[in-house]
Amino acid sequence: MAAKKPETNDELTIAVAEKDDGYKGPTVRIFLPELEGDGSDGLQVDQYEHVSISNETHDEHYRVHRGEWVEVPVPVFMVLKEKYPKL
Repeated sequence: MAAKKPETNDELTIAVAEKDDGYKGPTVRIFLPELEGDGSDGLQVDQYEHVSISNETHDEHYRVHRGEWVEVPVPVFMVLKEKYPKL
């Protein structure tokens, strides 16, 4: 259901939509090793693992930084575990 815009006759009053902070469930601490390449050969190496989770209502996109310990939501961990079984 869409939220209704509050009816007001005041031109200075506006309503701000609530911000959705995203996932609010448990997280898992993981470490992904950095990819080889230092950029000396002219190519930049993307040190992020990109994970997209989609369903009927919305899409969520996550960037997991490589080379450091990060907390990720459980659904992201499950996707990464399929790609990297030794995670």
